[in-house]
Amino acid sequence: MIIKKGRGTMVNRPKLEIPKTKIEVWHDIVSIAILAGTFIYLYFVWPTLPERIPIHFNGLGEVDGWGSKSSLFMLPIISVVLYVGLTILGYYPHTFNYLREITEENAHRQYVIARMMISWMKIEIMVLLSYIEWQVVFGNMKGLGGGFLPVILIVFLGTIMFYAVRSLRTP
Repeated sequence: MIIKKGRGTMVNRPKLEIPKTKIEVWHDIVSIAILAGTFIYLYFVWPTLPERIPIHFNGLGEVDGWGSKSSLFMLPIISVVLYVGLTILGYYPHTFNYLREITEENAHRQYVIARMMISWMKIEIMVLLSYIEWQVVFGNMKGLGGGFLPVILIVFLGTIMFYAVRSLRTP
């Protein structure tokens, strides 16, 4: 179905098969290594973990929820789901929302920029969730720290802003 033309709508956008860039391949390798490392790490520390672990943190990074150690499997499982979902999403850049109109002339450049943003977000999410897992296990149940949320917001919003500006500046 073609949507009626208007700002930001998808009208006959080209569907291009663009091979992954070297950076995207590198991000995939690192992301998979982080995922595998998290599962392997959890396997080895499992016998030494207490039965009660922190499972939720407030905006200051302080523990405000506790649960069983089996809850530790949730973050790696969520990581896998997000990794797979973002990887699949990367194959459909013609369906993304863009800040400028997509034409035959600029489609390739804009699609690569959008996919790079997704690729960076994917690796940032893998690092974030693995870090939280590590902090829960080795952080002596103290929490993530007050600087955790601002740093995460700066990293994620910084990535989004960088690629938004890049998209606008790219003809």
